[in-house]
Parts: sequence; structure tokens; C-alpha cells
Amino acid sequence: MKGVITWLALLALLTIPFLSACESNKLKEENEGLKKRIESLTQEKAQLESQVKESISEGSELTGKVDELTRVNGELKAKVDELSKVNEELKAKVEKKAPTKMKASPKNK
Repeated sequence: MKGVITWLALLALLTIPFLSACESNKLKEENEGLKKRIESLTQEKAQLESQVKESISEGSELTGKVDELTRVNGELKAKVDELSKVNEELKAKVEKKAPTKMKASPKNK
């Protein structure tokens, strides 16, 4: 009985390092795979950050252009209003002068 227990203990002591070595290799492989994945994610993150910065830059440029166009639009509306007033004044002058011309023309007599 002592011999069997001794052999079992000896067998257990010899097999444990082999089993742990297998587990260790699996962990190393998994660890390397995870490191590669982290590296690729880091690169992807850098690319996405770059794209975000470009988008923000383009957004601020577009905002500036919109502000400029809004200002120009306001100026043009003011000019249109001014020209409309001038047009109305000219129409009024033409209407005042038109009846007098019609009375003086020989065709109406």
C-alpha cells in the first residue's frame, strides 16, 4: 500500500509540471493574440481620432462659410428692399406724369 501511494505521489509530482506547461503555452498564445488585437485597436483609434479632428475642422469651416453667406444674404435683402422703394417711387413719378402726357396728346382730342 505504501508503494502504491508513493508511486501515485511521484506520478502526480511528475505530471503537474507538464500540465502547467501546456496551460502556460496556451496562455502565452492567447496573450500574444490579445496584444496584437490591442495594437490594431490602438491604430484604429488613432485613425478615428484623426477623422474626428478633420470633421471638426471642416465643421468649423462650414460654420464660417454659413455665417458669411448669412451676412451677404442680409446685405442683399437690404439692397433689394432699398431698390424696391426706389422702384415704387419711380412708378409713382411715372403715374403722375403719364396722365398729363395723355391729355396733351392730339390723339385724345
